[in-house]
Amino acid sequence: MKASIIVTCHDYGRYLERCLRSCLRQELVARDDFEVIVVDDASTDDSAEIAEKFASDGVRLIRRAVNGGVAAAANDGIMAAKGQYFVRVDADDFVTSRFLHFLVSYMDVNHDALGVACDYVLVDEHEQQFARVDASEQPVSCGILYQKDPLVAAGIYDPDFRHREEEELRARLGDFYRVHHLRMPLYRYRKHGTNKTTEPEYVAFADKVEEVRQANAGGAS
Repeated sequence: MKASIIVTCHDYGRYLERCLRSCLRQELVARDDFEVIVVDDASTDDSAEIAEKFASDGVRLIRRAVNGGVAAAANDGIMAAKGQYFVRVDADDFVTSRFLHFLVSYMDVNHDALGVACDYVLVDEHEQQFARVDASEQPVSCGILYQKDPLVAAGIYDPDFRHREEEELRARLGDFYRVHHLRMPLYRYRKHGTNKTTEPEYVAFADKVEEVRQANAGGAS
């Protein structure tokens, strides 16, 4: 199998169906060449039930009994993934119909890269687009297609990082984190009042990321 789309979800049932429909409607990629995995991180809403409705479409559901945060949930999805590559999509976001096609095509001819990130478009609650963002200037944790085996070997997400897990990964892996940039806006990042980046704890984890960065720099000197 070529690719696994991993959707982590905690209490985002109101957005999940839109997300899954976009993940499943991929053009120019054979349906048996990719899979969609939902990791429900102990949601208290109907997220798991919504995911189960897509079982007939081949969506796999992993239910976590205890909420562990996005890094732990993503790790569960990564380890269960059957694809040569994997990409994360947050449950409140969605993607274009050629999202996988372009990312997989890029990685198939750029084996030196650990992964490739695409640009993204900011949308509001009504899916109205209001900004395109360059992922090389403002990277996010989703919309990055990774080679699974090299990343697992190097160390996946630190489950202690309930926020900024991608930043910690970049800081920890250092030069090994060879992620290329594809200047195509294939990802739709939904801005709303409950984005995790609005939480005070998200800001607090910036200091923890800096500690990892300093430790990595010290080890390399």
